Amino acid sequence: MITHDELIFCLQQKYPNLAHGVDFWVGQEMSRDSGEQLAPARIIAWHVEGQPTDEDVASLVEQYGEAATAHVLGQRAREERDRRLEQADAMFYKAMDSGDTSKAQQVGKYRQALREVPDQPGFPTDFSWPSIPGALSDQASSNAVETETRTAGT
Repeated sequence: MITHDELIFCLQQKYPNLAHGVDFWVGQEMSRDSGEQLAPARIIAWHVEGQPTDEDVASLVEQYGEAATAHVLGQRAREERDRRLEQADAMFYKAMDSGDTSKAQQVGKYRQALREVPDQPGFPTDFSWPSIPGALSDQASSNAVETETRTAGT
């Protein structure tokens, strides 16, 4: 089932000069209780000439659907990577403030590994998050539950 962001990606492949939220709107039916998507995303409004037909949209989804899925997964993974980098920054500053250069170096390596996540073969569908170095796990444990909760759907 095509999502909101995937449909926007597909439409922008054919209409690169149009902006979602200005020239057109895309929406999808969602469950009020669970927040789950109930139906495929669709065009809600089109404010320029040449609105694509349902058949045109289906053709775009067929042509660009896989790329759209990869694009959205990549965006989500990069957002999660950025959250992890923020946590790593806090660990780095804590290590530096305490004068522990060994921990600071470990965090630096961890941060570099996070920056390289998008370069892994298989990204964004099949990749591994770098492990937090063992010596830093005490600093990261308070943030781990929150991060895992936020990434459960990624």
